[in-house]
Amino acid sequence: MTVAAPPDPGPFSLAVVAHAVHRRGGMERAAAEVVSRVARRVGVTVLASECDVPGAPIRFEQLRVPARPAVVRTWAFARAARAAEVRVGATITNAIGAAARDADVITAQFCHAAFVARFGGLRGGRGLRALYQRASGARFVAEERHAYGSARLQRVIAVSHGTARELREFYGVAEDRITVVPNGVDRAVFKPAEDGRHKRALRQQLGLPADEFLALFVGGDWERKGVRDAMAAIAGVRDARLVVLGRGDTARFSAHAARVGARDQVLFVPPTPTPELYYAACDGFVFPSRYEAFSLVTLEAAAAGLPIIAHAINGTDELVTPEENGWLVPFGPEALREKVLRLRDDHVLCQRMSAAATASAARYDWDRIADEQFAVFTQAAAAIRPRASATRTG
Repeated sequence: MTVAAPPDPGPFSLAVVAHAVHRRGGMERAAAEVVSRVARRVGVTVLASECDVPGAPIRFEQLRVPARPAVVRTWAFARAARAAEVRVGATITNAIGAAARDADVITAQFCHAAFVARFGGLRGGRGLRALYQRASGARFVAEERHAYGSARLQRVIAVSHGTARELREFYGVAEDRITVVPNGVDRAVFKPAEDGRHKRALRQQLGLPADEFLALFVGGDWERKGVRDAMAAIAGVRDARLVVLGRGDTARFSAHAARVGARDQVLFVPPTPTPELYYAACDGFVFPSRYEAFSLVTLEAAAAGLPIIAHAINGTDELVTPEENGWLVPFGPEALREKVLRLRDDHVLCQRMSAAATASAARYDWDRIADEQFAVFTQAAAAIRPRASATRTG
């Protein structure tokens, strides 16, 4: 299947191996943003189960594998990707994480070994579900260890300095192989409301309260990302609500909201193709995730002018300057609630932090991020060519 005619391959060609490439989710959207820009400069083939990047001049080779269980899917996907990679014959291959068993360049959007070591790899659940998660976590760690230990690997793109440290600590990746290139944000899409009147109009359009303080959470995987703490933080706070935008177990988390006294203060919104409207309509961003590589939603929140209340995790600790564009708080709802109250009660502080948040997002423009990743691909291609030439002549 061909999305569009690829350009002149130029100095090298690139195969990108990813489970999915589209502008939904996190790492899927990051891949889509980079691929769409790199494909303007060199020939790009995407090897994936799903690819939806309208207008991008890429070739798409669809890989059909079982959707479940995840451990079978990742194994089958890596095998199918390897066969497709041989057919495509690109100069270099870039894998998103351990999507391929080996690659010339890996973009690290997660480190399962760090996640398992610190939090047990659990995403909620008990009994057999918890046992399955532990087993699958161990499998994912083994897949990553194999990918990062491959003799073929030339370069690793880590999306934060914290992720780079984890790759060195848990997988022994040499420091001189790692380049830190953060995730990015489309600042033409994610931007603040023009003024108070525009924000009120957005709230009316979205069915949100007109005059209350609105804290926003965006994402899935609600257990890992701390939605329970966000609910407890908002419970009982006068004239404040929490908007939860994303996919999750709404019934179970609604019951939890009722238990902590936030039954009428939590608004669940399903995934939408226009999340930027919710960012622009809200007042602050509450994101108590326990683990990230570099969350795209924090970058989107900053670009939209939302002060960020989060923990000091990978990426967020680079984006947030405490007391300027947000806060990095300890785990637990009490610290989150304190900062929500400060924003609710101090309009001048909220405005100042909003402007600082927008300014802090400027460094993360996707065009710049794609340029930095392209430089890594170029380095890898330059290293591979002499090796390939020597093999042919030998």
